[in-house]
Amino acid sequence: MQNSIAYNKINEAWKDSCRVIFGKELGDLKEYKEWLSMDMESMNTKKSMVSGKDVCCAVPHYCEGAKFISLDEVDFNKRFEPLNINEIKDIDSIVEALQERFYYTGNVILANSRFVEESSNISNSFYMFHSNYASDSKYAAYSSYLRYSKCMFGVNEDALSSFVIRGFDLHRVSRGFEVWRTFSSNDCYYTYGVEDCNNVLFSFNTKSKKYVIGNLELSREKFASLKKKLLGEIIDGLEGKKTAPSLMDFIPKDLEKTRAPKVETRIMKKDENKELIEEAFRRTTKIVFGKELTEIDRYGEWLAENMPGVTTVESAVSESPVYLGLYVPYTHLPKERLVKEAESKKLGEIVKLEESEIGSIEEIKKSLQKIAFFTPETRMGDNANLIYAAVVARSVNCYKGALFAYNENCAFSFWSRNSKYMFGSALAFSSHSCIRCYNSLNLSRCFETDGSSNSSDLYFCHNCENVQNSMFTFNTKNLKNAIGNAPLSLEDYKKVKGNLLEQIIGEIEEKGSLKWSIYNIGCEKD
Repeated sequence: MQNSIAYNKINEAWKDSCRVIFGKELGDLKEYKEWLSMDMESMNTKKSMVSGKDVCCAVPHYCEGAKFISLDEVDFNKRFEPLNINEIKDIDSIVEALQERFYYTGNVILANSRFVEESSNISNSFYMFHSNYASDSKYAAYSSYLRYSKCMFGVNEDALSSFVIRGFDLHRVSRGFEVWRTFSSNDCYYTYGVEDCNNVLFSFNTKSKKYVIGNLELSREKFASLKKKLLGEIIDGLEGKKTAPSLMDFIPKDLEKTRAPKVETRIMKKDENKELIEEAFRRTTKIVFGKELTEIDRYGEWLAENMPGVTTVESAVSESPVYLGLYVPYTHLPKERLVKEAESKKLGEIVKLEESEIGSIEEIKKSLQKIAFFTPETRMGDNANLIYAAVVARSVNCYKGALFAYNENCAFSFWSRNSKYMFGSALAFSSHSCIRCYNSLNLSRCFETDGSSNSSDLYFCHNCENVQNSMFTFNTKNLKNAIGNAPLSLEDYKKVKGNLLEQIIGEIEEKGSLKWSIYNIGCEKD
């Protein structure tokens, strides 16, 4: 990469970002590779079975021994002969017969994207390096889950931010360093839970403030003087070691120092109606399998196996359960310091450091335990009937998930934005009535489908576009009534589908799960 156009441009953006954030350049991007890549989503490098070139794969769930191909090597027009009757008697025989057609796809660079290297699952983006799950973004390295972002380095989960080095769960942040769960704020360094703020250092759960260090508001002049000194210490460390402490490195692990002050909050207990989720599950399984499944929790482990889960811990303030999504950044939080969202807001108002405790980073580190409390919970906009959910935005009837956004009637799912009736699905956007579907867009009535778009009624399909009523299709477009990329007559397709669905629903009812998945059919089991 060092001699490529992409590297030169991204390296220039890195230096620009250092000047914007720290007031000076700090060397080349390559010197900070290990530090910046510490907390990004996993990126796997495979070898193309077609050319032998490196293939970057953002999805970690594919079975060991799977065959890979680069997206730009896929022949979407290739057609195959239909299987014979003995090869389609059951799922096992179909999987065995189609092994030579099952190639998983990496280097997924879509739409209007250019100058993208060592990355995958990128769309409408420019100058991206070693990054994944990004759309409508530019100038990023070692970053994941970006939307409308610019100049991101070591950032995981952002929308609409610019000039950030090391950030996690951000929205509309400009000029940030080691910023965690920070929204609509500018010029922030080592922050968590900060919202609508400007010029903030080493602060937690503060809202609508400026010129703040250690949750303490200062005069503009005093703040400027201390900021210059503290940033100087950070810069010295970066220049000398090519790394800097994470915000979590400042948090004491001693349990005796984790007690939060008691605060009075009104955490309203809202009515929960799980039957609405059960009804949605019955409806969706009837649509997808032709038969209702009941008692969703019986299938919970199977539904949730390919995505981050959610658990509970006890609040450091009260005995209330705190819902914790098991994904970055929340897996890095000290569990002994977690609080409810309402409690965090109250703590942000009342706990602060003294001016005598913020004169140097070492002094701040000694005292930060007084104010460092974290909430992994979020409720944004109007929501209703949320059960065992961590981060939620404008969703209704959602159950057991780490992140729901603009969802309705979803369970055991992760970040299926703008979707309805989704069960066991992750990163399947603008979709409805799907079970165990992943990394896709605009799907309807699909099961075990990955990396596909604008398709409906798919089963065990990968990298399909504008495909309808098909099963076991890989790397194809504009097909219908197909088994293994080979179209059948509508009558024959319906017969095969009916037989296979009877087998699928029978095994799921009996065992609570299914042996085959879109992630393992490419590696035939003995």
